[in-house]
Amino acid sequence: MPLFQDPLDLWLDVLGTTLLATAYWLCLNFASKAPIGAKQAFNKSFGYFYIALGIYALASGLWATATWPFPSSYNLVFSDSWPLFGISLLILGLANIKAEVAGEEGVHYVRGALAGVAALSLVPFVYAFDIWSYGLTNEPALAGLLFFAIGLAGLLSPLLTHKKAAKGIAYLLMLLLVVAGLISLLIGVEAIFAHTKAWWSWTPWYGAH
Repeated sequence: MPLFQDPLDLWLDVLGTTLLATAYWLCLNFASKAPIGAKQAFNKSFGYFYIALGIYALASGLWATATWPFPSSYNLVFSDSWPLFGISLLILGLANIKAEVAGEEGVHYVRGALAGVAALSLVPFVYAFDIWSYGLTNEPALAGLLFFAIGLAGLLSPLLTHKKAAKGIAYLLMLLLVVAGLISLLIGVEAIFAHTKAWWSWTPWYGAH
């Protein structure tokens, strides 16, 4: 019981800021006229951010998958999705770093990474309909839209490597990620206050000192 939903507010806030940061990454690489050198430098440093956060998300997600800290079906929707988010970040982080080193051949690293992200994105896409079907969370409409937007963005992401479609797809993905990021932050910030209030009087089994 002490594990009940403690990490979820943090996960949602981290998810929200990461989605917004990724929307900026899309804007810089596919919609801006920034110099190539500036893009490469940003991508390399951003790749390290992805890797660091990916390690945390994967580790905490595997812990949640093993311990089921949430009530009932929430463990399937949240605990199973979070480590996949971590794996996606690790893939993107490594691709950003390798692409910067590989130069013109770097597009192949990005294409492979996005194909992997697309494969993993089917899970949150399906979970969106699961949330809507069973009315999970206090905000099922928004929570379902959050999963739907993330899943759809991931499924469409390989199209970024096709030059003719890249810019249009980038704008669509930016819209999906911004919407998902804002929803995640909205629910996450609300959860911080709700969980803090709910656990106000809780003490560990050995007592408070």
